[in-house]
Amino acid sequence: MDREIFYQKQLDKFIKDKDANILVIGAGSLDKKVFKKLDYKNVTFSNLENTIENNLNFYVNMHEIQLADNKFDYCVAHACIHHSSKPHNAILEFYRVSKKGILIIEARDSILSRIACKFNLSEEYELSAVKKNVNTGGVDNSNIPNYVYRWTEREILKLIKSYKPEFKHRILFDYGHNIKFSNSLIVKFIFATLFFFFKKQQNLFSVYIDKEFSKNNYNDWIK
Repeated sequence: MDREIFYQKQLDKFIKDKDANILVIGAGSLDKKVFKKLDYKNVTFSNLENTIENNLNFYVNMHEIQLADNKFDYCVAHACIHHSSKPHNAILEFYRVSKKGILIIEARDSILSRIACKFNLSEEYELSAVKKNVNTGGVDNSNIPNYVYRWTEREILKLIKSYKPEFKHRILFDYGHNIKFSNSLIVKFIFATLFFFFKKQQNLFSVYIDKEFSKNNYNDWIK
């Protein structure tokens, strides 16, 4: 599955209101392309850095977003949190400024991803971004290659429960894959077969935190 297709699929599944007020964090050309294609009407694209290519309309440091609580209906972050030096803090900021929900697309920590890094089929530190951009593209958009932070479901659950223990949370996960190290149809078929049986070994991982559901389900701490 192509990354762009996976991105579109997650937006279609979790943010059905095309008139919703949406903040996109770490936005670039792909984000703008996807939201335009899906015909969302009220989207604010933001990043730590603006470029002529991106032509963004808002500057955001994901560690400390200078916005009021519940300012946007939804917050979307695609493939940007792994550039953060404080990834957990960034997610909590997304939670704070969104009213209805948060959609995150990153990589999942798995046995297969660790093996891929071991054999240089995937990056543990994202050297490619810094080589491409020279002075930016690394951790917190510096010239230092960022560690590619990969997530598990349990880690997300613990983070949100710690931040808002008074709510019972509804958090949904989905999985996809994008094989970049080989163009061989045979290799892609082998991995597609593997992922059919072991879906959590895939390298595309989406997290949707449903705040509307959570706020209507107060946690009384009684099992």
